[in-house]
Amino acid sequence: MRAPAILLSSVLVSCSLALSVHGQQPQIPTLQVCNATGIRGSGVVRIDSRAQSGLNGTFRIKVELKCEPDGSGYPSGGLIIGSIQMSDSILGDIKATTFEQITTTGKHSPTAYLNGRCEAREVKGCRFWMTIADNQREGAKRTPDIVGFLVMNGAGKRMAYGTGPLVEGDIQVAGTSN
Repeated sequence: MRAPAILLSSVLVSCSLALSVHGQQPQIPTLQVCNATGIRGSGVVRIDSRAQSGLNGTFRIKVELKCEPDGSGYPSGGLIIGSIQMSDSILGDIKATTFEQITTTGKHSPTAYLNGRCEAREVKGCRFWMTIADNQREGAKRTPDIVGFLVMNGAGKRMAYGTGPLVEGDIQVAGTSN
């Protein structure tokens, strides 16, 4: 009876060693819970260093998002990063299709962080990350709103990116106490 038990133990140890060497450990994703927030507006961002070879160094943003944790608990709305005309990026439009997280923080210069999935011509497995800082509170027009984004394909290759000031338009981010 001891021989089969020893053989079984050897097989189990060998299998677990093989799995640890060749297998991937399962990972539990981070909890992505949005806070009560709203983001809305549109505008144009210009990044002078990205204006090259007939490209004007701009992109447009149009956003209408909200999250109500007491409601469905899921973010809803729409986001378009459009008319991308910057060097070192794909050109054209990127449309968000799914929002995995929207989180806002700050009261005097509320900043929104969001990510999800997207669609763009010739980008398979499109994913995006974005930050929006609403710097124009209570009539203060001295500091522009800031928008930054990154778009990757399913293989992890950067397809588009940019961070700069809104030179036209306005984006409002609901302030929070956290």
